[in-house]
Amino acid sequence: MAERDRISRIEGFEVACDMPEPAGNALRAFRRRGALLIRLTTEAGHVGWGETWAFPETASAFIQNVLVPDTIGSAADAPLALQQALLQRVVPDRRGQAHMAISAIDIACWDLFGRITALPVAALHGGALRAKVLAYASGPLLVAGNDRYAGFGAALERYRDLGFRAFKIRVGVSLEEDERAIRLAREIVGPEAPLMIDLNEASTMHDAMELTRRVSDCRLGWIEEPLPHDDLPGYRRMASRSNLPVAGGESFCGVQAFRDSLQAEALDIVQPDPALCGGITETLRISALADAFGVKIAPHVWGTGINMLAALQVCALLRPRAGSLPMPMLEYDMSHNPLREAIFADLPDADGHIAIPDGPGLGRDINRESIEPFITRHWVME
Repeated sequence: MAERDRISRIEGFEVACDMPEPAGNALRAFRRRGALLIRLTTEAGHVGWGETWAFPETASAFIQNVLVPDTIGSAADAPLALQQALLQRVVPDRRGQAHMAISAIDIACWDLFGRITALPVAALHGGALRAKVLAYASGPLLVAGNDRYAGFGAALERYRDLGFRAFKIRVGVSLEEDERAIRLAREIVGPEAPLMIDLNEASTMHDAMELTRRVSDCRLGWIEEPLPHDDLPGYRRMASRSNLPVAGGESFCGVQAFRDSLQAEALDIVQPDPALCGGITETLRISALADAFGVKIAPHVWGTGINMLAALQVCALLRPRAGSLPMPMLEYDMSHNPLREAIFADLPDADGHIAIPDGPGLGRDINRESIEPFITRHWVME
């Protein structure tokens, strides 16, 4: 048996960029966005990239102090074994920072494995079920200040003119302002386009139910995260009473967190983020679990273009699901994000679909030069 190529080097690139103005969601606005990119290199010189974004500095320290011993020396063609070893090392933290840090390494290892074999990640899992996926424009962010919806209509018109045929807007400011925004959005995107709303944990069950009642004629696709993501009893009541599908899960880490929500019948659509939940490996476990419960999956995508590429490979593998929404769909962050554009800037085709890259690993070449302007810290361990 030939000697296996092994990981000999791990690098971290903390990247960040300033926002043109403070903006965010109904709960918070931010001035700066960032992520941690991980690059794995093997003894033979093969390279793979991964990402996590929620707490990049913390994830950076966690990887260096906890995860490196199991990563260096591991076989580059065995991402499942590496993820299992990392999960075994972090048993006390099953639903938090550990999974976020592991996500970056897992994505990088799948990218690495694909580049060694000259196959895309989807092919390593048995082959893609589709060559393209419907993308929904996710935005705009709510600007800070007295008028949180400033520029809202113009932004949606721009998304529509760029070719998007599905949309998700952020709401949660007030019932009256949210209703006006939803009605304006429906007018701009047209009567048939999928239109979803995201409250980013900023509401209550009473107010969220009242909002959906007021806009019941707008034919919304789902209501996302109306409550704090860990309010399992609240989500169960909401899902049982809402006239809209309830979506959530972007902040869940690990398949067990999704198991609890699915068992409680608390979500109609689950939204694992590959860069937070445990990587591509864990996202596909969550997808299989959702299938078993008959629940749809729509990956959450934030961060840089690496997470976008990982989500596209996941979307290639998701089973098609019947219903009024064409699932799966890909979230396409439309906020100011040069961290994504430096790596992935494709726009939809005439039907609103994004082609799934079919190159090795994550499907696209990734190089340090593209992210160089945004690097705030770089470290190496061998």
